[in-house]
Amino acid sequence: MYFSGKLSIDPAKETSIKTIKPTKMFAKLLNAITFGAKAEKEEHETFTAVSILQQINMAFRSLKITNAVRLSVNDYNFYLDEQGKADDIEEAMMQFETGIDPLESQAFNNILFVLEHETKSIKYLLEIEIVRRHKVGDYPINITVNGVMTDFKLAPGETKEDLEERMKDVFASQEQHDSFVRDKRSNFDTFVDELDLAIRKFIKVEDIKNIKSTDIVRPKEPVNEPGKARYFAAGAPVVVGYHGFSDYFFYSYMWSSMAHSHNMHIHDVNIVDEQGADIMSVGEEGFDAGDFDTLNPEADFEVPEGVEAEYFTGNDYESDLRDGNAIDSGMNFDSDTDKSWIDSWGSGDSVDSDSGGYDSSCSSCSSCSSCSSCGGCD
Repeated sequence: MYFSGKLSIDPAKETSIKTIKPTKMFAKLLNAITFGAKAEKEEHETFTAVSILQQINMAFRSLKITNAVRLSVNDYNFYLDEQGKADDIEEAMMQFETGIDPLESQAFNNILFVLEHETKSIKYLLEIEIVRRHKVGDYPINITVNGVMTDFKLAPGETKEDLEERMKDVFASQEQHDSFVRDKRSNFDTFVDELDLAIRKFIKVEDIKNIKSTDIVRPKEPVNEPGKARYFAAGAPVVVGYHGFSDYFFYSYMWSSMAHSHNMHIHDVNIVDEQGADIMSVGEEGFDAGDFDTLNPEADFEVPEGVEAEYFTGNDYESDLRDGNAIDSGMNFDSDTDKSWIDSWGSGDSVDSDSGGYDSSCSSCSSCSSCSSCGGCD
């Protein structure tokens, strides 16, 4: 179990909106028929990489969040802490500001800034993602906050069995379990709300969406050693494998099996896969974990029958959800929502510069013997 929060930020800055021309044959035809009404549009933020990071830096420093983990622009790491340095946010910012070209700062595509912070109760990872070009209505700044409980950090030489012995008091009764989780969640919520206020103080914003959740990891199989845990290049910040974090996070792989074996009543949580992708969301009614193999990593995943829950695609258990009729097996999902070719025709199109240049490759017209029948690929 860990806690997740997401702050989606819409800065109070001017944006420009640009039309994205279609490149696929049918999309071009539709665009012509509708006189361009179906053309997708992107917002282009006017802030520079340097200016927005300086403002975010001030907001985090006001909360004494000073440990940088990673700072990358356009997928290039200007800073990556592989030694566990403390109070290195200024070092990261200096490497960034002296290393980035002024033109690149003006025309960046994406920024990823990761920091860590620890309180007595919770260890936090904060991932700030900034995109300059995004769909109209999407927010350009998203901060994902993951929090794990410091109580169960692995000690040197501690085994899974030792840690399970330390954790068993939480699962001794439903009351103890719920009280423990409730107190930790309260601490997490307070931290995220304080971060929300700090951002509003240092960055002029139109709006901030603030969403929080309690997440239970459902591993594919039991994880018996920290070295056996899977880490990913992308996903929830806690699963990327940043330096020194595995000892804090290891208990999360055990939580689902202990909830199952102790027959805990699970409610008001999201169940996620090892990459942090949502599998299902359970409300106040919940279910008894011991009644199903939903949380049992020693068995195949089971859709809990008769349980009121929301189910998701794009996770390790999508085929199990289809087999259990939790999601429609006839639908072709390539994301969280199912779209027809009419709705999604612009999804693969791209702008190659701010000047309005477009990818005019003809790969999507491979079914034609020539492009004369569809008006060419320009």
